[in-house]
Amino acid sequence: MQKIAVILILGTLLGGCSISKKLDNTKSVYSTKHLTGNILEDVKEENITNFSFYIEKAEIEVVTEKGTEKYTGNIKFEKPDKYLISLKSRSGIEGARIYISNDSILVNDRINRKLYYANSFYLSKKYGFNLSCLPLIFGDIILEKGFEENREKCLENRYKIDCIVKGLKLSYEIDCNKRKIISVSEINNYLQQSIRFKYESFLCVKEILIPKVMEFEENQYNTHVRIKIKKVEFPWNGSIKFIPGRGYELIELV
Repeated sequence: MQKIAVILILGTLLGGCSISKKLDNTKSVYSTKHLTGNILEDVKEENITNFSFYIEKAEIEVVTEKGTEKYTGNIKFEKPDKYLISLKSRSGIEGARIYISNDSILVNDRINRKLYYANSFYLSKKYGFNLSCLPLIFGDIILEKGFEENREKCLENRYKIDCIVKGLKLSYEIDCNKRKIISVSEINNYLQQSIRFKYESFLCVKEILIPKVMEFEENQYNTHVRIKIKKVEFPWNGSIKFIPGRGYELIELV
């Protein structure tokens, strides 16, 4: 279960007509949206969680001290705050289905026939990671309401800001041309990097840049997670439904 929780936190884990797009051979491009001149406002406009989306296929690699494990999966996001994540073995057998909303976390462990459950405060209490910060996984910027940065200066096409979001100390690095985050780190009370997110190979879908590769490094469990998006539907007009496993043993996450 710890392995599933780590994936949850680090990257388990996009108006108009939907587009289903394979991302294998598409070249990286810049956003085609009009830039306002305000970097932070432009970056917020590029947030993929401004819309519902469906990552139809993703390759997930988890590296820990015990070795490397590889999965495939899909991720559905229904605006504003519902996620459904399916994790499969490389042979295609679904091992877990994870549902996250603003008030609950549910995990169907299909292999062991267990249903794990917790309230929305579980991640914050256990790991200090608020559910509202999950968009960081997908390369979105999160700022407290009213946050203003008066030193909007790009140096060598990079713009860096430090801020506090939901009690987390975050350090963002932004690509000024793309108007996208290329990395964000959580800084702990000892001024050390606790979690670092990196984003690469951006693709433009419906005028929004989506990172094709997302990597997460976490120091407490010495874990590295790499997610590569292979196919995505963005925006997505579906809805999320989670069906608990019938007859599964109920286990509360504490």
